[in-house]
Amino acid sequence: MASIRKIEGKGGVSYKITVSMGRDAQDKQIRHFKTWKPDRPMTARQMEKEVQRVALEFEREITQGFQADNRQTFEQYAQYVIGLKERQGNKPQTMANDGRILIRVNEYIGHMKLKDIRPQHLNDLYKKLSEPGANRWRVWAAPVADFREIMGEQSLRGFAQVCGVHHYQVMRLLKGQHVSQQTATTIEANLNRKDLFKMIGDDRPLAPKTIRRCHSIINIILRQAEKEMIISYNPAKRATPPPNKATRHSDCLQPEQLQKFLEAVEQEPVELQTLLMMFIVTGCRRGEIFALKWGNVDFSTRQIKIESSLNYLPDRGIYEGDTKTSNTRYIILPQEAVALLRKYKVWQTERRLALGDQWVDSGHVFTAENGAAQNPVSFNGRLWNFCDRHGLPRVNPHMFRHTFASLLLSSGVDVLTVAKMLGHAAPTTTLNTYGHAVEEAKRKAVECISDTILRKKQA
Repeated sequence: MASIRKIEGKGGVSYKITVSMGRDAQDKQIRHFKTWKPDRPMTARQMEKEVQRVALEFEREITQGFQADNRQTFEQYAQYVIGLKERQGNKPQTMANDGRILIRVNEYIGHMKLKDIRPQHLNDLYKKLSEPGANRWRVWAAPVADFREIMGEQSLRGFAQVCGVHHYQVMRLLKGQHVSQQTATTIEANLNRKDLFKMIGDDRPLAPKTIRRCHSIINIILRQAEKEMIISYNPAKRATPPPNKATRHSDCLQPEQLQKFLEAVEQEPVELQTLLMMFIVTGCRRGEIFALKWGNVDFSTRQIKIESSLNYLPDRGIYEGDTKTSNTRYIILPQEAVALLRKYKVWQTERRLALGDQWVDSGHVFTAENGAAQNPVSFNGRLWNFCDRHGLPRVNPHMFRHTFASLLLSSGVDVLTVAKMLGHAAPTTTLNTYGHAVEEAKRKAVECISDTILRKKQA
């Protein structure tokens, strides 16, 4: 039976609840304690009734084995769960993304004890994240100093090393383009300056999709706490995140736009020409293209094997891991792409021989200038430069993937085949992302029936 002691002090009235659970091996009494204080004005009768309810709930939790008097905060326990997921093999990129989300969440509930979190606390969090100004993380650092003057006679890579960032970030600054707050902080710290940037951004709320991601991570953490019997129930299950709206149509190039891109590609040197062609005809993710090795290219069968992905994290650098869905797939290339790959391989071999001992034999198809693995992030800048040179609208590498999938589906290729070619874990992902292309294929199928059956009959 729980005992209750009323405590009156300068801070008001509180109650100390004690639950005794027999004695241990040393004949020492086992006791669990909980302090309860009203969170709103109450009459003496209301307080008496509420503290009896809290004491009964506390005793039941202790009897069932819950560590209800655990003092861990959400932030402390979240770090434990993140470590647990890392040991279970979660991808580094996923861990980094979850860490960025937790920065947002911890600002609001990180200080709270796990046992005190209720569904209404989470609903309040989601409401705050949906208000104007919540997206203040979407703030960028614009250069106000002349970085060409600061760099002086140093080489680009040498100056980037002094700044402690990738040379691609320095290239952006030399063009007067913005960088992230983290990059700006790193550069100012290494150059011992505080007058190099100004912050720019907007006061938009977080997107519903991002808020749902916050909810998902909170749910994972509190579900683990429930599993380990630190809390009696998972409050995230009873919270109400923003509804999951239908996936918007994925941006893709129209056939006439794609034709202009192909015409521009033919004017490029063989290395960039081959790289862009592989994006267009395979539908691969950016990291998968840069992880491709010559050992996974079979010229005789015109197949490439996609089994890994090249990624980049600031604190880890370039690293190779599994594909997004951890599967392996084979893609058959068109004859034109195979011929271009052969031509490019000859070019790369000549370059390797010219560099001699300076060549790093990474085995990758697409490499840095010295043969080492290439940072996939840097390709975005090259792609935009290509678009600018040819007067084309700027696109991101993933748009080629969307274009590839949309063209296949609208041409009548079945969803299961397209899902396998894209490396989706399930065909439902393909349907949800490219539903508009599936509908176009249905429309063409109906027209085909009309042309071959009904209109022929009328004739």
